[in-house]
Amino acid sequence: MTHSDPASTHRCTTARRRAVPRPRDSSTTEELVSAARTCEAHAWTEIVARYEGMVRAVARTYRLSDADLADTVQNTWLRAIERLDALREPERLGGWLASIGRREALATLRRLGREEPMPIHAMEPPAADPGPEAVVIRGEVRHAVSRVVATLPPGRRDFVHALFYAPDPSYADISRDLLMPTGSIGPTRKRVLCTLRSGLAEAGFSTASVA
Repeated sequence: MTHSDPASTHRCTTARRRAVPRPRDSSTTEELVSAARTCEAHAWTEIVARYEGMVRAVARTYRLSDADLADTVQNTWLRAIERLDALREPERLGGWLASIGRREALATLRRLGREEPMPIHAMEPPAADPGPEAVVIRGEVRHAVSRVVATLPPGRRDFVHALFYAPDPSYADISRDLLMPTGSIGPTRKRVLCTLRSGLAEAGFSTASVA
């Protein structure tokens, strides 16, 4: 079990609070987590910029008052600072923060003595739109896919863009644009998908999470 260092937590907390806002950077999630573990203020500034909205949205689903919502969000970031060294998969930072946010929201409800189940008639039907966690995870998957595609040879990268990013592509269009025999598109597609799945698995994404 990992125990947090109070002095380190205080330094990181102070750094995050005093961090001067800066333009969004293009650091990967893994790079930000690594920098945040050494209490680099810019890393916490960027992490908060990327995930503050999601953390707040997760807490808001528990119908907290504005004051309780603010406390829950603040506690979520404090727990994240304390436990960052225990994060085994830095690329899954968004989902990890969402889990902490849920736990902190439930802790807030317990403190308020609101553990009673909500009456069925007061429950709202589930929203059709994806929740904040799903949006963040989807973004992380897209980022991971982009990184895997970037490792492919140029011809395969062109094939991926033509097959998955072009609007309503047909095999005839791909054959014409990439000078490929139509009959080779299907087998090439299968090989590329296997490569992408392997790359995502190495990045920690299961088939179910990608779906």
